[in-house]
Amino acid sequence: MMNIVCNVLALLIIFGAIYLSYSTKILKDPEVDHPQYGKIEMYSFARTQGLWWTTLIGACFVIGFGANGEVINLNATCLVLLSIGVGTTAIGGIIDSPKDDDNITDGVIPQNIFKKRIPHFLRDILSDSTGITVYRYQALIFNLIFSVVFLVEFLENISNNKMEFPVFEKETLGLMGISAATYLGMKANEK
Repeated sequence: MMNIVCNVLALLIIFGAIYLSYSTKILKDPEVDHPQYGKIEMYSFARTQGLWWTTLIGACFVIGFGANGEVINLNATCLVLLSIGVGTTAIGGIIDSPKDDDNITDGVIPQNIFKKRIPHFLRDILSDSTGITVYRYQALIFNLIFSVVFLVEFLENISNNKMEFPVFEKETLGLMGISAATYLGMKANEK
């Protein structure tokens, strides 16, 4: 019974994140009021990464609890992945916060902005003011690969009654950190 309840709770966590992503501004950068195009609102890669790792690790944590009725301790891999996700969100927010000297009319108008712009998730998280960029694409690919490996290894551990989260080597986690740092460094130059 506990297993079913926890699996349902994990699904609620996942569907809750999806629902919030599309029905609120949880994944969107602050609106910019552009004189020609009106209010511009875009999805944020940094916010997406933070919510993604929080949701994935949170859902796995609940599934693990349901599998044996005991709390599975978060390991260094979980903490580093959460730190990278949350840190990228925090630093990305600092980079995006408006400064007193910001003047939207002097900036480059993103090529994916139309008079009646409809936010497009994938295009938004992969684009800066010049269009889709390699560093954003690379960060997305690494996040997806790490997520699949993390989830597959976690589910294999649970099915083998090995109640622990996957352990990534420090070099592997370093690659994820480098990817996040590159994204943030290039994001700082987008302005």
